[in-house]
Amino acid sequence: MSRQDSANSRRGPVLTESQIIELVSTLRTKDELAFARLVRLFERRIYNLALNYLKQEEEAKDLTQEIFVAVYRALPQLKEDSKFVPWLYQIAINHSRNHYQKLKRTGFFTTQSLDDPDSSLQLISASSPQRDLEKQELNRLVREAIASMPTTEKEILILRDIQDLSYEVISSTLELPLGTVKSKLNRARIALKNRLKNTF
Repeated sequence: MSRQDSANSRRGPVLTESQIIELVSTLRTKDELAFARLVRLFERRIYNLALNYLKQEEEAKDLTQEIFVAVYRALPQLKEDSKFVPWLYQIAINHSRNHYQKLKRTGFFTTQSLDDPDSSLQLISASSPQRDLEKQELNRLVREAIASMPTTEKEILILRDIQDLSYEVISSTLELPLGTVKSKLNRARIALKNRLKNTF
Protein backbone atom coordinates (compact mmCIF):
# COMPACT_ATOMS: atom_id res chain seq x y z
CA MET A 1 0.00 0.00 0.00
CA SER A 2 1.36 3.42 -0.97
CA ARG A 3 1.69 6.30 1.47
CA GLN A 4 -1.24 8.06 -0.21
CA ASP A 5 -3.39 4.93 -0.06
CA SER A 6 -2.56 4.54 3.62
CA ALA A 7 -3.54 8.14 4.28
CA ASN A 8 -6.79 7.76 2.40
CA SER A 9 -7.57 4.58 4.33
CA ARG A 10 -6.99 6.41 7.59
CA ARG A 11 -9.06 9.46 6.70
CA GLY A 12 -11.87 7.74 4.85
CA PRO A 13 -13.55 8.80 1.61
CA VAL A 14 -13.69 12.49 0.71
CA LEU A 15 -17.17 13.71 -0.19
CA THR A 16 -18.08 16.75 -2.23
CA GLU A 17 -20.34 19.35 -0.68
CA SER A 18 -23.25 18.23 -2.86
CA GLN A 19 -22.76 14.60 -1.77
CA ILE A 20 -22.73 15.65 1.89
CA ILE A 21 -25.92 17.66 1.45
CA GLU A 22 -27.56 14.71 -0.31
CA LEU A 23 -26.50 12.33 2.47
CA VAL A 24 -27.77 14.60 5.24
CA SER A 25 -31.03 15.17 3.40
CA THR A 26 -31.57 11.41 3.25
CA LEU A 27 -30.56 11.02 6.90
CA ARG A 28 -33.26 13.48 7.90
CA THR A 29 -35.86 11.04 6.54
CA LYS A 30 -34.66 8.46 9.12
CA ASP A 31 -33.40 6.25 6.31
CA GLU A 32 -31.52 3.33 7.89
CA LEU A 33 -29.44 2.73 4.77
CA ALA A 34 -28.32 6.36 4.84
CA PHE A 35 -27.25 5.97 8.46
CA ALA A 36 -25.32 2.81 7.57
CA ARG A 37 -23.59 4.74 4.79
CA LEU A 38 -22.74 7.56 7.20
CA VAL A 39 -21.09 5.08 9.56
CA ARG A 40 -19.24 3.39 6.72
CA LEU A 41 -17.89 6.70 5.41
CA PHE A 42 -16.76 8.23 8.70
CA GLU A 43 -16.27 5.34 11.13
CA ARG A 44 -12.49 5.04 10.68
CA ARG A 45 -11.96 8.77 11.09
CA ILE A 46 -14.09 9.03 14.22
CA TYR A 47 -12.61 5.87 15.71
CA ASN A 48 -9.05 7.16 15.26
CA LEU A 49 -10.03 10.47 16.80
CA ALA A 50 -11.59 8.74 19.81
CA LEU A 51 -8.54 6.51 20.14
CA ASN A 52 -6.31 9.58 20.34
CA TYR A 53 -8.13 10.55 23.51
CA LEU A 54 -8.83 7.21 25.16
CA LYS A 55 -5.86 5.09 24.05
CA GLN A 56 -7.86 1.89 24.58
CA GLU A 57 -9.28 0.18 21.49
CA GLU A 58 -12.42 -1.23 23.11
CA GLU A 59 -13.26 2.07 24.78
CA ALA A 60 -12.70 3.87 21.48
CA LYS A 61 -14.96 1.41 19.63
CA ASP A 62 -17.75 1.88 22.17
CA LEU A 63 -17.37 5.65 22.09
CA THR A 64 -17.44 5.67 18.29
CA GLN A 65 -20.83 3.93 18.36
CA GLU A 66 -22.09 6.41 20.96
CA ILE A 67 -20.94 9.32 18.81
CA PHE A 68 -22.83 8.12 15.75
CA VAL A 69 -25.99 7.60 17.81
CA ALA A 70 -25.60 11.12 19.23
CA VAL A 71 -25.12 12.53 15.73
CA TYR A 72 -28.24 10.78 14.47
CA ARG A 73 -30.35 12.02 17.38
CA ALA A 74 -29.02 15.57 17.17
CA LEU A 75 -29.48 15.86 13.41
CA PRO A 76 -32.59 18.09 13.71
CA GLN A 77 -30.35 20.67 15.41
CA LEU A 78 -28.09 20.96 12.35
CA LYS A 79 -29.11 24.20 10.63
CA GLU A 80 -26.95 24.00 7.51
CA ASP A 81 -26.52 20.64 5.81
CA SER A 82 -23.32 21.84 4.12
CA LYS A 83 -21.77 22.28 7.60
CA PHE A 84 -22.30 18.64 8.49
CA VAL A 85 -18.63 17.58 8.62
CA PRO A 86 -17.43 20.21 11.14
CA TRP A 87 -20.63 19.64 13.11
CA LEU A 88 -19.91 15.90 13.19
CA TYR A 89 -16.35 16.50 14.39
CA GLN A 90 -17.55 18.96 17.01
CA ILE A 91 -19.81 16.30 18.48
CA ALA A 92 -17.03 13.69 18.26
CA ILE A 93 -14.49 15.94 19.99
CA ASN A 94 -16.90 16.98 22.75
CA HIS A 95 -17.88 13.36 23.43
CA SER A 96 -14.23 12.29 23.41
CA ARG A 97 -13.22 15.05 25.83
CA ASN A 98 -16.11 14.28 28.17
CA HIS A 99 -15.57 10.52 28.07
CA TYR A 100 -11.86 10.96 28.74
CA GLN A 101 -12.58 13.15 31.77
CA LYS A 102 -15.15 10.65 33.02
CA LEU A 103 -12.70 7.75 32.76
CA LYS A 104 -9.98 9.83 34.35
CA ARG A 105 -12.19 10.59 37.37
CA THR A 106 -12.93 6.90 37.85
CA GLY A 107 -9.22 6.05 37.89
CA PHE A 108 -9.27 4.34 34.49
CA PHE A 109 -5.97 5.95 33.53
CA THR A 110 -3.97 4.69 36.49
CA THR A 111 -0.70 4.46 34.58
CA GLN A 112 -1.33 6.72 31.60
CA SER A 113 -2.98 10.00 30.80
CA LEU A 114 -3.57 11.95 27.62
CA ASP A 115 -0.47 13.97 28.46
CA ASP A 116 1.67 10.90 29.08
CA PRO A 117 4.37 10.77 26.39
CA ASP A 118 4.11 6.99 26.36
CA SER A 119 0.37 7.02 25.67
CA SER A 120 -0.75 5.44 22.43
CA LEU A 121 -1.60 8.59 20.50
CA GLN A 122 -2.42 7.33 17.03
CA LEU A 123 -0.23 9.30 14.66
CA ILE A 124 -0.97 6.81 11.89
CA SER A 125 -3.75 4.32 11.28
CA ALA A 126 -4.42 2.21 14.33
CA SER A 127 -4.11 -0.91 12.21
CA SER A 128 -0.65 -0.04 10.85
CA PRO A 129 2.09 -2.02 12.69
CA GLN A 130 5.32 -0.22 13.59
CA ARG A 131 7.99 -2.87 13.64
CA ASP A 132 10.92 -0.66 12.87
CA LEU A 133 12.61 0.39 16.11
CA GLU A 134 13.66 3.76 14.75
CA LYS A 135 10.12 4.54 13.70
CA GLN A 136 8.85 3.46 17.10
CA GLU A 137 11.29 5.80 18.81
CA LEU A 138 10.41 8.67 16.49
CA ASN A 139 6.73 8.01 17.08
CA ARG A 140 7.30 8.11 20.83
CA LEU A 141 9.16 11.40 20.57
CA VAL A 142 6.44 12.91 18.42
CA ARG A 143 3.81 11.77 20.93
CA GLU A 144 5.82 13.34 23.71
CA ALA A 145 6.07 16.63 21.83
CA ILE A 146 2.36 16.71 20.97
CA ALA A 147 1.37 15.73 24.50
CA SER A 148 3.23 18.76 25.87
CA MET A 149 1.21 21.18 23.72
CA PRO A 150 -1.78 23.19 24.94
CA THR A 151 -5.06 21.38 24.26
CA THR A 152 -6.19 23.62 21.41
CA GLU A 153 -2.88 23.46 19.55
CA LYS A 154 -2.79 19.71 20.06
CA GLU A 155 -6.27 19.27 18.62
CA ILE A 156 -5.57 21.55 15.66
CA LEU A 157 -2.39 19.62 14.83
CA ILE A 158 -4.24 16.30 15.00
CA LEU A 159 -7.18 17.52 12.92
CA ARG A 160 -4.98 19.09 10.25
CA ASP A 161 -1.88 16.89 9.99
CA ILE A 162 -3.35 13.54 11.04
CA GLN A 163 -7.05 13.75 10.14
CA ASP A 164 -6.23 16.00 7.15
CA LEU A 165 -9.20 18.33 7.62
CA SER A 166 -9.24 21.69 5.87
CA TYR A 167 -8.53 24.90 7.76
CA GLU A 168 -12.14 25.93 7.23
CA VAL A 169 -13.53 22.72 8.72
CA ILE A 170 -11.18 22.95 11.71
CA SER A 171 -12.17 26.58 12.24
CA SER A 172 -15.84 25.65 12.25
CA THR A 173 -15.31 22.53 14.36
CA LEU A 174 -13.35 24.25 17.14
CA GLU A 175 -15.24 27.54 16.76
CA LEU A 176 -12.03 29.49 16.23
CA PRO A 177 -11.23 32.22 13.68
CA LEU A 178 -9.45 30.92 10.60
CA GLY A 179 -6.42 33.08 11.35
CA THR A 180 -6.20 31.66 14.87
CA VAL A 181 -6.28 28.10 13.52
CA LYS A 182 -3.45 28.84 11.10
CA SER A 183 -1.30 30.66 13.65
CA LYS A 184 -1.76 27.98 16.31
CA LEU A 185 -1.02 25.24 13.79
CA ASN A 186 2.14 27.05 12.72
CA ARG A 187 3.15 27.43 16.37
CA ALA A 188 2.49 23.74 17.01
CA ARG A 189 4.51 22.67 13.96
CA ILE A 190 7.44 24.87 14.97
CA ALA A 191 7.34 23.49 18.51
CA LEU A 192 7.29 19.94 17.13
CA LYS A 193 10.17 20.66 14.73
CA ASN A 194 12.29 22.27 17.46
CA ARG A 195 11.62 19.36 19.77
CA LEU A 196 12.78 16.83 17.19
CA LYS A 197 15.49 18.64 15.23
CA ASN A 198 18.38 17.46 17.40
CA THR A 199 17.07 13.91 17.79
CA PHE A 200 18.11 12.29 14.50
